[in-house]
Amino acid sequence: MNDISVFLEHIYEASAQRGVTLKEALQFAKSCGIGYLECDHWRLEDRAMKQLFDSCGMGVSCIYEHFDLLGDEDISEQKYRRLFETALFYGCKKVLCIPGFSEQPDAELSKFAAGIARMCETAEEYGITVTVEDFDDIKSPCCRMGWLKYLLENVKGLRYTFDTGNFRYCLEDAGEAYDMLKQYISHVHCKDRSYDEANSDSSGSNGKADLSGAVMYPSVVGEGVIGMESLVRRLIADGYAGTLAIEHFGANDQMDHMRISAENLRSYMQK
Repeated sequence: MNDISVFLEHIYEASAQRGVTLKEALQFAKSCGIGYLECDHWRLEDRAMKQLFDSCGMGVSCIYEHFDLLGDEDISEQKYRRLFETALFYGCKKVLCIPGFSEQPDAELSKFAAGIARMCETAEEYGITVTVEDFDDIKSPCCRMGWLKYLLENVKGLRYTFDTGNFRYCLEDAGEAYDMLKQYISHVHCKDRSYDEANSDSSGSNGKADLSGAVMYPSVVGEGVIGMESLVRRLIADGYAGTLAIEHFGANDQMDHMRISAENLRSYMQK
């Protein structure tokens, strides 16, 4: 059965929401059958975090970092070497590159590809796999499935983190994107989306408008509009054996969302 992970930021959010310690929130996630964490790089630069994760029986499945790969090459190289060193320390062989932004990303795809290619070449020295995801920002070169296809076809060694919910932002279909890009998938973010204002937080700050202007909110995996059961079952049927990462930034109750999301994912994995 595929491993299940959750974003470390959700653990921090759960800790604050429920008034429990970070360790208690990690232990709760573990009790839900979640064994791994998706981590923002800056959180892991305190190497003492590894001892905490180990004590809770949690590993690191992927580490993500923002870059400006159209900017200074030397600065970018220093940054991604630090990322690779951190990944090795935590026993993680996979990273997610958020390559930067542009006012005209489609016109600069070849420049982004060149920057990502340099990163992938360096990653090979460390035995690290670099991935990109469908990122929900129109200024990202990874926003649309066609742009992602260009990058994946033109950068040797680059792999794909399939985020099930982010194509909704640019009004593209996740199932169609899966068919186009599935040969490159090496990691999956299980993100559902809801247009129900009941999922809004008290300030409304957890909403994000898609390109039509309709506001999307976080959702338990399987309770939104993305069709998560179908997508997960297709992944498993096609031989995907990697991690399924629960993602619902801004959820009103992260612990409750984690528990139900993990239960739903386990049910989808059953034949």
